[in-house]
Amino acid sequence: MQLFNKSKKNPTEKSGKKTDDAKPPHNDMKEPVKTAPAPPPLAELLESSKPVKAIKDTFVSQGTQLTGTIEGQGNIIVEGVIEGSLTCSHQVRIEPTGHVKGEIHAQHIMINGSVEGSCHADSLTIQPKGHMRGDIFTDEFSIEKGGVFVGQSQLMPQTAAGAGKVTALKTARPAPADAAPQLQEPQQVK
Repeated sequence: MQLFNKSKKNPTEKSGKKTDDAKPPHNDMKEPVKTAPAPPPLAELLESSKPVKAIKDTFVSQGTQLTGTIEGQGNIIVEGVIEGSLTCSHQVRIEPTGHVKGEIHAQHIMINGSVEGSCHADSLTIQPKGHMRGDIFTDEFSIEKGGVFVGQSQLMPQTAAGAGKVTALKTARPAPADAAPQLQEPQQVK
């Protein structure tokens, strides 16, 4: 095969003799010289060699029963039973076999199993096989067809950090607490 042969014979050559209509090989053409990009600085190389800190999910598998407090930076997926409190920086997902009795704090909560207690989240979804009994504190709340909710739902209470985002309205000074309320009589418009 010509591809692996190290000698540079033209395929039209026969036993070392060239024919007149043989074309010159393409290697005679000069290609532009490509320069390699400059290597990154040493500090950048050292930074790139550090391990990446990946946030991992926490699973409570079916058949597992936990009692106490669970705190995590990633997502928490519950297929077993938890009695206590769950605190998570991202999402808590209760699967159909999962049961939580206690308090849940997360950015987003998805319930497709059963929860008894209170849930505090930016958004909460009760999926078709989900059952929630208790109090929900959230700004976004949805119940899919088949989902069950028994309890009370309220907007998230404003925290001191979140209070800075709210624009206060200017109001008249309130009357002293010991002053009797004054009623105004209706006026006729002419």
